[in-house]
Amino acid sequence: MAENVDALKKAFDGFNSGDADAVAEVYQDDAKWEGPNTQEVPGGGTTEGKDKILEMLGGIQEDWEDFQATPDEFIDAGDTVIVLGHISGKHKESGKDLKTPFVHVWRMSDGKGKRIQSLVDTHEVLEAMKGSDS
Repeated sequence: MAENVDALKKAFDGFNSGDADAVAEVYQDDAKWEGPNTQEVPGGGTTEGKDKILEMLGGIQEDWEDFQATPDEFIDAGDTVIVLGHISGKHKESGKDLKTPFVHVWRMSDGKGKRIQSLVDTHEVLEAMKGSDS
């Protein structure tokens, strides 16, 4: 369903440009975000509900400069869309740059994300977050 891919493209563009309304459009009210199994990384753990997901995503900008989630490829499988991309940014506290791949599996319903699984190299993210004395 090309409309699911189009909705995700708009949401990623919105995230990367700071357009919270465009990001909010892509989530069902009862959406569930399942990130890496550690709360230490941005987007880690499970977050339930559109408002909580938006809050979690907004919080990433507090710790990172120029944080971007850039999709490189969308694999359209109807109500499931797999997004291959990379995240990048500079951690404000450590001053270290990050660029590492991600995989998102979006389960869509009525053109909006119902269940999102986010996979990222947590080691790379944690290394970027560490100060030089860590």
